[in-house]
Parts: sequence; structure tokens; C-alpha cells
Amino acid sequence: MALLCAFALASCTGASPSRKERPDRASSSSDRTAGAEGTADATRTVQGGCGDTELRKGAPPGWNPKPAGFSDGAVGLPYVVGAGDQIMGYLWEHPMTPKAAALEEKDDGNKVLWYVRSERGGKPLAIRAHPRGVQAPVVKLSFPANSGPGRIYPSDIAVPRPGCWTFELSWNGHRDEVDLKFFEEKGNS
Repeated sequence: MALLCAFALASCTGASPSRKERPDRASSSSDRTAGAEGTADATRTVQGGCGDTELRKGAPPGWNPKPAGFSDGAVGLPYVVGAGDQIMGYLWEHPMTPKAAALEEKDDGNKVLWYVRSERGGKPLAIRAHPRGVQAPVVKLSFPANSGPGRIYPSDIAVPRPGCWTFELSWNGHRDEVDLKFFEEKGNS
């Protein structure tokens, strides 16, 4: 009960809950049963998540029940939801690999379509990524608010090495965080 009160207080102040105050998503019926057409499509956790972020398939969060640009609700694509429930990202490539060469070439990274819960206000999505639990190395990425329909940011993301990476995401005064797992590229040892 204290956890729910802390979350409610954080929601009223506009602050995102920290990972320790994060609501238990398993008990959130709107996150687990809201389907694209109002049906009871189940959301399930799938293998490949890391840190505090689950990798999911099925119905998206209740605040994004019909993701813009998808006629079928994107139920087959894996996705992640931020710790503060302010952002979600569909992973077009799974499992993801570091694709370190894309850091220099600025393209051909892992495709992630980010949906934000609040207005973009024409501001870019800024990403600061680092290995979970340490502050270096840091990868900084930015994606413009020039896509539609809806509140979306298409992105190509890459990191220098495999592992669990924390992505700190910010846009128009809002922020959230996800942990993403990058697997060893095939042919590398």
C-alpha cells in the first residue's frame, strides 16, 4: 500500500518514479489485458530482457492501446516499457547486437520505434546509454521529432560492445529509462 501511495504522489508531482518506487507491472490489469481492439490480448514476458526491463510481446501499455502506424496492433513485435511508464519501444530487430560500426557511420543500427506518453513539443529524443551499473563508456544519440503519425521517434541504436545497457531517454522536459540487452554478434568470439 505504501508503494502505491508513493507512486500516486510521484504521479501528482509530475516526477517519474525511480526504479525502487516502480509499480508492479504484473498486477496492472490495464498493462496486461488492453488489446488493440479492446480485446483481452495477454501481454507476456519473453526471453531477452535485462536489468529492470522486461522484454514483452502482446498488448501494449494501456496508454498506447492502438500504436500509431500499426493496423494489427504490432502484437508480434517485442517491446520494452520505461521504468516510469512514459516511453515504450518496439524492437524491430531481436535479438539486438551491438552493431558498433553503426556508431561511426550513423546508420544501420538496431531499429527501435519509440512511443512517448507525453507531447514531443517538436523536441528531439536524446539518449544517453551506458553499460548497466557503470557510467562509461557513454553513447549519446539524438533523433528528431519529425515523424508521424502520433508521438513517435524512429531510431537506429548501436553500442560498442555486447551486454546489458541502460538507456536514459529524454524529450521535451520528460525522461524515462530502459535497460536493453545486446548479444554477441554472430561470428565474433
